[in-house]
Amino acid sequence: MYNSNSQLSSMQAVKSKHPFNVYLTAGEYVKAIGTQDGYFPDFGHHVANEMGGIWLHPIKLLDGFWLRVTDLDRNISVWSKSDEYITYPWGNAFHYDHGLGHIPISIERMQFAPEQVKGLVVHYDLHNYADRPTRLKLELLARTDLRPVWFSDEIGILDGAKDVVEANSNRLMHAKDCDHEWHAMIGTSLPGEDYEIGESLFGPEFTSGQGCGMKFETTVTLEPNEHLAFHLFVAGSYTSKQDCEETYQTLVNEHERLLVEKKSTYEAIRERVDLKIEGESLFNDIFAWVKWNNQWLVQKVDGIGRGLTAGSPHYPWWFGCDNSYSLQGVLAIGDHELAKDTMRILLEHSVKHNGNGRIVHEITTMGAVSNPGNTQETAHYISMVWDMYRWTGDRAFLQDHYAYCVQGMDWLLHEMDLDGDLLPSGYGIIEIAGLNMELIDSAVYTAKAMQALVQMSLELGEADRAEQYEALAKSAIQAINTTFWDEEQQLYADAVASKQDVLPKVEFLVGVAEQNGIQGYREYLEHQLARVQDETVDQGWLINKNWVISTPMEVGIADRAKGESAIRHMRNTDFIGPYGSYLSGTFQQGTMTISTGVHAVAEAMYGDADAALDLLLRMNQSFSRVLPGSMNEMSPDYGCAVQAWTVYALMVPTIVHLIGVQPEAHRHSVTIAPKIPTAWHGKEIQLNRVRIGDAWLDIKLCVDQGQLTLNVQNESQWNIQVDWNGKTYSFNDAIVEAALQ
Repeated sequence: MYNSNSQLSSMQAVKSKHPFNVYLTAGEYVKAIGTQDGYFPDFGHHVANEMGGIWLHPIKLLDGFWLRVTDLDRNISVWSKSDEYITYPWGNAFHYDHGLGHIPISIERMQFAPEQVKGLVVHYDLHNYADRPTRLKLELLARTDLRPVWFSDEIGILDGAKDVVEANSNRLMHAKDCDHEWHAMIGTSLPGEDYEIGESLFGPEFTSGQGCGMKFETTVTLEPNEHLAFHLFVAGSYTSKQDCEETYQTLVNEHERLLVEKKSTYEAIRERVDLKIEGESLFNDIFAWVKWNNQWLVQKVDGIGRGLTAGSPHYPWWFGCDNSYSLQGVLAIGDHELAKDTMRILLEHSVKHNGNGRIVHEITTMGAVSNPGNTQETAHYISMVWDMYRWTGDRAFLQDHYAYCVQGMDWLLHEMDLDGDLLPSGYGIIEIAGLNMELIDSAVYTAKAMQALVQMSLELGEADRAEQYEALAKSAIQAINTTFWDEEQQLYADAVASKQDVLPKVEFLVGVAEQNGIQGYREYLEHQLARVQDETVDQGWLINKNWVISTPMEVGIADRAKGESAIRHMRNTDFIGPYGSYLSGTFQQGTMTISTGVHAVAEAMYGDADAALDLLLRMNQSFSRVLPGSMNEMSPDYGCAVQAWTVYALMVPTIVHLIGVQPEAHRHSVTIAPKIPTAWHGKEIQLNRVRIGDAWLDIKLCVDQGQLTLNVQNESQWNIQVDWNGKTYSFNDAIVEAALQ
């Protein structure tokens, strides 16, 4: 199991003995998803029972592969199941020993998906640990299932009736969907010549779909202490057989080089924005793993692009909402290219499918849009464009996105704000039936988007437009701090609506509460209703105390006194559980990394650094609970095993707020405004190779007895501004050294 006290190398490994949990093997093209016993059971709901297996998005290649070992002398036959699973940043390993029963053979299986090649490489090593020869029959079986990703049928792309499999040789099979140019090649270096193909050929698991089985067989004798090593190669193409064949040959001929390149890629990810806090090895390790997790979720699809998907295994496609959070963390860890690539996908599909400024919610890897976009996503996207510019200084990017941002604000303030109160209506982050009113997150992010458009407009010479947006932003912020504020509970409300709009929803809301075992909810809601005399006037409603009520503090638009009071009133067991912030202060039945991360940012902005760190440490307790080396979408152990917005949840509070890196790449300037938690006082904190624009900074600091000791390697000689104890200091030296009281 994971050793929290270990100082691990850059290519560290995390082990598990939880066989039924999922794992992910990820390249930018291919994802392999199975369980940690080495199997590939049916599971999932988007494509029912098909979310596992080997995927080359937007198509699936295989349901899985399995190895059967028969001891011919002992007459024992076993479909091998691993006893131990290991996650490496670059791949996975499975160890088989006890899972083979009394057969005196151990097996190690290691696999990786090359980063830029459409394939999977699996290496088996069998070892005879007996003191006499062991005769074995080996059967390596794979099962195809060439089919499209979820929602493809909505755009007229249907799975073919069957896969057609033919043998190119006795150790290489070619599979094709009968209706599409979807191809897979499966081959092995297993010795021998026997093979079998059949639609009814299965391994130890029945798998759904229209696939076909293939089996490679051999008989070998292993002498005492002898090893037998062989590979399984899986290549795919969504365009042609020739492309698939070329990929297969690349895997066979260059897999060793590809593995070296893969490890080098992940070493470079570790080195970029590398955190070292003295005496905090676990925090440092989780920080590195979250960066690696982020790379696992990058999906490249020819003809669409490359971008950060939401989560594996359940949401392996692109989202407006998720990326408006996630990309803030991606920028902070220095992967500016990924952030730009992802934003390009969002922009292109929003223009194509909406064209009115609205940002889409969900884009599958087939290019289908299942939801044209929730209100919050358009506002959040606009803010994200400005964040991108602050980190990258890429003026061409700003110019490319600006016009759609202007159009998006028009959509928010006209089509979605019919009453003209600057509080757009419609669904926000909380996609719960009935909650399609004027929601706190949509309102907050719209106000933040107005502020962003002020800066964008000024940067691009649109002074008149900037003046208009500044006036709108002031009015929207005032409306939020007035209309959404609940003086009695000292919290911001979930939603704004009139009493006459809330009344028809009461029975539904009470029913949901009762289904979740919440006592006294009707009385709670009736108390709020009784306070309102005029049924036609809009006012705030604390319906579920959803986690998004921390967003006014997260983005810094809360009145200082109200924000400080709200964050204090959320610092209790109504809102915070053992693994972080509940999704709802009413229900207290779910926790997500994003709810915890946003709450941590809010604490850093309006509360204190100790409370922010406490939330992060609670969240980090879910590390490796399901997938070694990762944190689940739902803390501690539910939902996607890898979730993109975790990079926001850990990196934005840590880098931007606790260490205090605030970029202005367009001005060749960086502000460092540390808010160091008490637990880190007296400890040296290093954040090396911080990327802002074309500059790279190494930051070293320590807070001890009220003094900040700072060292910044600043080779580009950008302006370094330090905010500490209410004072501002400015430096532009290649090496900044300071001791500040």
